[in-house]
Order: sequence, then structure tokens, then C-alpha cells
Amino acid sequence: MRVYGRIVVIAGLMGSSMLASATSINEIHSCLVLTNFVDSKISGASNTYSKEEMALIHLGLRRYGNYLDHDVIDPKLLKLYGGNASQAELMKKLFSRQQASFIHYLSDRYSEDKIPTDYAIAIKECSIKTGSQGDTALALKKAINTMTKH
Repeated sequence: MRVYGRIVVIAGLMGSSMLASATSINEIHSCLVLTNFVDSKISGASNTYSKEEMALIHLGLRRYGNYLDHDVIDPKLLKLYGGNASQAELMKKLFSRQQASFIHYLSDRYSEDKIPTDYAIAIKECSIKTGSQGDTALALKKAINTMTKH
């Protein structure tokens, strides 16, 4: 039985890394932008969330954002450009410019202080596609649960 449990864990880890590699760099970047946007909006939602809840949400979103940026996007860009770090950095700068447009669109669409459940669902779908694990996955799960309980 213990061997079976280990096989399930190993298969799950392999599957999550395969999911992360099957997701396009544009999808992953969109997830990063959405995560950063929601993180910035949480500070304005003091009527909806307590300070403790906001801190919990910030922690989960920031950990997940760092995971996407450094553990998923950076390696994918390096692989895409055959290890050419300067090309990968140029693409990252392009993504940063596009981020401003995306955030402007989201700000116009969702101007209310309360974070819509749509955000939490979208971020959860992102986390499924990108396969975050460990402390990052746990912190993100807590953040999503906190966002959806209001």
C-alpha cells in the first residue's frame, strides 16, 4: 500500500509539471498579470476583508506571482529562446508593457472594491494549469478560500 501511495505522488508531480509545460507562455503571463492586479485591488477592499484576511490574500497571491514569474515564466522563456538570456529578457520587457494595458482593462471592468468571485475562480484555474506546489499552493488556496467566502 505504501508503494502505491508513492506511485500516486510521483505521478501527480509528473502530471503537474507536464501541465505547466503544456500551458502557453501567454496564458501563464496572463495569470501573472491577473494575480498582480487582484493583489493590488485587495488593499482597497478594507470594507470587505479584515486586515488579517487581506494579509492572508496578499501572501498567497504574492507567493503565487513569484512562482509564476521566476519558476515558470523565466525557464519557459529561456527554453523558448534556446538559452539566450538577453532574448528572454527582451520578451519579459514586452510582457511588462502589455501588462499595463491588461491592468487598465481590468480596472475599467472591475472598479468596485469587493473582489469578484470571477477573480478567485480565474486564479484557481491558473493554478491548476501551472501546477504550483508546497507552501505556494497552500498559501494560494487559503487566499482563494478567503476571497470567495465574502
